[in-house]
Parts: sequence; C-alpha cells; structure tokens
Amino acid sequence: MPASNSYDELIERFISERLTAEEIPLFFSFLEDEAFRARYADRIDMDFLEAEWTGWLGKQQRERLYGNIVRAGNIPVGNTDTPAIKRSPAKVWWLAGAAAAMLVLAIGVYQLLQPKPPGIVAEAPATPLRDVPPGGNKAVLILGDKSVVSLDSLGNGASVVQGGMKVIKGADGNIRYVPAGAEESGAGETELENVVKTPRGGQYQLTLADGTAVWLNAASSITFPARFTGGQRNVSITGEAYFEVAPDKDRPFTISIGRQNKVEVLGTHFNINAYNDEQAVTTTLLEGKVKVTEGSTSLILRPGQQSSGAQMNGTVDVNQVMSWKNKVFSFDGKTLKQVLRELARWYDLTIVYEKDIPDIKLRGEMGMNLSLQQVIKGLADLEVNCRLEPGNRLVVLP
Repeated sequence: MPASNSYDELIERFISERLTAEEIPLFFSFLEDEAFRARYADRIDMDFLEAEWTGWLGKQQRERLYGNIVRAGNIPVGNTDTPAIKRSPAKVWWLAGAAAAMLVLAIGVYQLLQPKPPGIVAEAPATPLRDVPPGGNKAVLILGDKSVVSLDSLGNGASVVQGGMKVIKGADGNIRYVPAGAEESGAGETELENVVKTPRGGQYQLTLADGTAVWLNAASSITFPARFTGGQRNVSITGEAYFEVAPDKDRPFTISIGRQNKVEVLGTHFNINAYNDEQAVTTTLLEGKVKVTEGSTSLILRPGQQSSGAQMNGTVDVNQVMSWKNKVFSFDGKTLKQVLRELARWYDLTIVYEKDIPDIKLRGEMGMNLSLQQVIKGLADLEVNCRLEPGNRLVVLP
C-alpha cells in the first residue's frame, strides 16, 4: 500500500504528465485503494469536481490528460489511432466512463493539494450537470379486482393469491405464479385477469401459471389470466416482450397485439416489438416455430427469421434484437430516430430536434447501466450532439 506522500506525488506526476511506464499501473491501482479513498473522501465533492473539470484546465491540456488515461488503459475511444486491446463494445463504454471518472478525481485531488495564494478567494462551484439515472427493475401488478401492487417495492418472498394461484416475488426480484393451497384459494376465482405493466425506464420478468417466462421491456405490458383454463393459453401485450413458452401440444399459446396482429405457438422462444411509435409490429423467432397473423394474412417463421406484420423480413441478427434483454443498446444499422426512441423509453425522455432530423445510421453498443450524461458523451463521439434541458427534454443539436 503506498504511503500518503506517494499518493500526493503520483497525482502531481500524473497532472504534470511525468508518470513513467512503471508508475502507470500503480497510479491506476491506487485510485481504487481504500486507503486513498479514506484519505481524500472528506475533501472531495465529486459533483463540484465534475462541474469544475471543464473550466479548470485549458482545452488542449484537458485533451492531453484524457488521452494519457486512454492510452495508459488501452481504451479505444472514438477514432483514436492508439493500439487497443480488443474488448466487447459494452466493456469499451464502461472503461471510457471509468477513465473519465479517474481524470476528474485526479485533477480534483491535485487542485486540493496546491497551496492557495493569500488574498485569493475560491470561486463558487458551478452548477452540477443535470443527469438522469438508467432505468431498472420496475413494474406494477394490476390484480383481478383492479387493485395495484408496486412490484419493485414489494418485499422478496411476499405473495398474493389470484384465481387459485399464488403470486410470489422471488429472491431475484421477479414474480411467478404457482398453485395456491386449498385453504388459500377463493371460491370461483378461476378466470381472474392480471396485468403486469412497466413504466418508461423499467423492465421486468415474470413466470406465468403454465411455466412460460416473459421479459417486458420499458413502457410495455402483458395481460393474462392468473390460471390458464380450457384448451387455449391466451395473453395480450403492448410494447416489447420476449417469451420462452412452456411446451404444451394440447394447449396452443396465443399472443394478441391490438386488433389485427396475433402470434400462435406451441413451445418456442421469440421476441415481439409492438411499440406504437414504431412502423410495424415485428416478431423475431429464436427457437421453434410460430405463426404470425395480420388481418387475413399469415406466415410461418423459422429460427432466425423476422416479420413486420405479416410480411417476411428474412434472416436477421437475433443478438441485436435481443440486446435489450441483455441490458445493452445495440445501434448497428439503426437510424438516429430509432436509437433516440429507445433512449427515450429507457431514460423517460422527450426528444426535441432543434432542426431537421439528421439522416444517419449509427454503429456500436452501449451498456444500459450508463447514466444519461455518459450516453450523451458517447453520442458526441459518434458526432451526435445533444443537450439535456429541464423536464427530461433531450435536444438534438444540428
């Protein structure tokens, strides 16, 4: 563990760009050292430092210092020509954010270590940048009697009874429907309709009474019976959902989307995107076979295929389609409007275009665990400049 004077010396050598190749790994390691945090925790206001970062040093020196971190950590950013270790795009974004945080911390500590000339009054800190945290595991359950249960605030292990089924929230934070005991089942409660609904900025997973697993994306819902009876398993959705349907050849599983669209399956894995602000309902098959119907037109999908309504799109990259379930934004081949619609749903934003919408397609990935300001910085690297205004208004600049 470095001595306290070693901390101070390394920070000063980093700021003055005099770190040797041997000292760079030590510099990175001590920024995560608990002793370092304990030494400086009561002297650093991170919001203050972040606000001060852009004004404390000249632009040219800031860019050099940031470049030092990028090169030292082998972090590929933008179009840099610096050789880099090949990493997944999601990891790249995390590392770039970590590099920025290290730079802010190092500059702030260095500033605190410098002697203040007599008679100089420190400037008041600038207003911290507004930010929006990423979405999370959030949803409500609307029971058969129309009462509403907030699932993200419901304690793990808690349960309610619906239609002879017990709804249990597990240790993983998700709910599942299991048969209730005879003493818990209410008389005549066999066809109670339940709804699970996610807000903008929320996702949720649940397991239906037949064992079918469902993942809901932001601003989505699924309506279903607490207990499936008869020879059909019928549900309906809005927004986007991924299904892993429990096989049951005697009871087909049917998903209704509005009045015109329907997907029929026996046992399979597939994704449906039915947001109202998208051009069409898209169904993507990962495993098994599904029949997609729009009005009077139907088609059969095979694994890897996608349809828009009842029109075949052909074979697609299912990993990109399913990136949301893996907590990643995948931008490859998407228009700027498509990307910003996804960001709007996850960060609960209103998108405003200051002028005409740029006709461009993007590439790359970002982790969905990033704050909005980190995403804005990433978009700037892709030459898409935005400004966050009060009321969660994201203004796209020309």
